[in-house]
Amino acid sequence: MSSIPAQEEIINTPGNMIVCASAGTGKTYTMVSKIEKEIKENNTHRVIAAITFTIKAAKEIRNRLNVDVTGHFIGTNNSFVIEEIIKPFAKDVYGGEYDIDMSTDYSIKEESFSECMERLKNEKIICSYNDNKKNFVFELAMEIVKQSKACRLFLEAKYFKIFVDEYQDCDKDMHTFFMYLCDVLKIDLFVVGDEKQSIYIWRGAYPEAFISITKKPNFIVKKLHQNFRSCKNIQNYSNLLDDDTREMYEKDDNSSIILLKTTSTSWVNDVRDYLDASKTIALLRFSNNNAKIGADELSQTGIEFIYVPRTPLSEVPPDVSWLFNAIAQYMILSNYSVYDFIEEIPEESINDNKVIYFLNKELSAIEKAFQAGDNDKIYIHVREIASYFGYNVIDKNIGQMIDTINDETYHPAFRMDELSHVAITFHASKGLEYDQVILFSDDYSLDESKPKESNGICNHYVAATRAKSKLIIIALQDEGIIWKTEKFMKNLTQIFKKSNVDVADVLTIV
Repeated sequence: MSSIPAQEEIINTPGNMIVCASAGTGKTYTMVSKIEKEIKENNTHRVIAAITFTIKAAKEIRNRLNVDVTGHFIGTNNSFVIEEIIKPFAKDVYGGEYDIDMSTDYSIKEESFSECMERLKNEKIICSYNDNKKNFVFELAMEIVKQSKACRLFLEAKYFKIFVDEYQDCDKDMHTFFMYLCDVLKIDLFVVGDEKQSIYIWRGAYPEAFISITKKPNFIVKKLHQNFRSCKNIQNYSNLLDDDTREMYEKDDNSSIILLKTTSTSWVNDVRDYLDASKTIALLRFSNNNAKIGADELSQTGIEFIYVPRTPLSEVPPDVSWLFNAIAQYMILSNYSVYDFIEEIPEESINDNKVIYFLNKELSAIEKAFQAGDNDKIYIHVREIASYFGYNVIDKNIGQMIDTINDETYHPAFRMDELSHVAITFHASKGLEYDQVILFSDDYSLDESKPKESNGICNHYVAATRAKSKLIIIALQDEGIIWKTEKFMKNLTQIFKKSNVDVADVLTIV
């Protein structure tokens, strides 16, 4: 992929920067290119940190980089503050009692900061708050940075730039922390995100923080709006959903978006006429149950759809989830080897013969234990691998891994690249793309008078922009349900009117 002028300007402009990147605009390519340039031009001992929300995203960045990243941090938000701040400097602020080998278990909930600290001291576990809009990990990191001069000096001396991906999903505590690093410690910050793609407000995401950065005088604001993923018709549709991209609407045909008026008993047969089974298709629903039902119904038409549920491993803390996912993939995927396992390790792994021998021995033992149904041995050998790489694991998480491996209904989640026709929630679809996407209008109200966490506009934007060549919106006409379709159409009409565009100019209604 070659850069467009807007990307080149971002890559070559120094200083603090916020990039507003709409869906499909080459955000990752741009950030990776900028990281490469910063590393190549850096002539000091200092390094960069590239921080993401998921291990998968961090791995993608690492794999795309064509420079030596030894010593640089590429990982998740939580792993950054835990490994760089909490573990080494908690004792500096709270005393020798916190000079301990910590592990994480976010399923353990406490009400207050002091209760979480007691849990950490007594059980060596970093837990979380009952209130999912508060973030103990980042609150603790912030307290340590403010109170530990040694910590501040360490961060200032080590990092010259920090890159933060998907900033619209940061919560208030994360935002406070990153702004402190930038404004007080004077570490350059590069943040990228898209307010329209904030679909995690329910669990504490605070997109207002992203917006607030665009108003800071010490930040340069850049925008990426050219969608490389979707066809022009779908680009028009998604652009009209938001004030920031509405001006990019350019009249085009409406053949790629179908609004299909049908019923709950006939929608499957009706939608079949608009699908090309030789291309990828995704059914995106709000609930897992509706996604599963939809997969079963669509499969009856002769096009096999695979329902992909969330696995029990989705509940495992991010700093150790790589380990359990790697073991699960080794057990589930026939072509997954010890070399693939090594690539999953967040730190710079040493793929010498000793590491390979150790992993082969332990993974083989785990495989035999699964075949024998010997959970006790599985626990022993998983702990051996974790300990070898310096991680602490808890029995609950090992149990979640065992459940994932033993239940074949979870296996498709590890074969997403192989699946042509899937049914998932739109929350799980973020970052993915398909030739054809099927949505249901009753999953989104689009009511702009309601708060963003309940009006569904961001969710609808994310779902619609997964589609490359065709978007089908199912508008159910059943008695008792039709009011939801009417509400969707009324609100969509009002949104489009802001640009003097009729719905029929963008959608083919049948």
